[in-house]
Amino acid sequence: MAETNGLTDGEYLVLAPLEGGAPRPLSEIADDFIRLVASTVPTMAQVAAVLGPGMRSAVARDLIEVHRFPSWPMPWIDGVRVGAGELRGAGIWAEREDSELLAARITDAGARCL
Repeated sequence: MAETNGLTDGEYLVLAPLEGGAPRPLSEIADDFIRLVASTVPTMAQVAAVLGPGMRSAVARDLIEVHRFPSWPMPWIDGVRVGAGELRGAGIWAEREDSELLAARITDAGARCL
């Protein structure tokens, strides 16, 4: 996989939408990706296959923080930090009314990579 500024393609795809510094739900990051590449709307499994490895890697490298929230929007400090190992499956990328929401925020280290 090609690297840009030391980032894999997947890491770049999840970091770039966070460049402004504001936390964003993972479902919005997935929506941005879909709008960017889709002439045909991909399934959430396809979105997860592309964005998931980059998100897990970026979290493991402390380029992004992911927090779990009971609803959104909420203050960042009210969320519970999520580790890279919890970021598996297509369900984390979909907006669902019946479950907690995951949101990501770029770290200073991540911003320096862009």
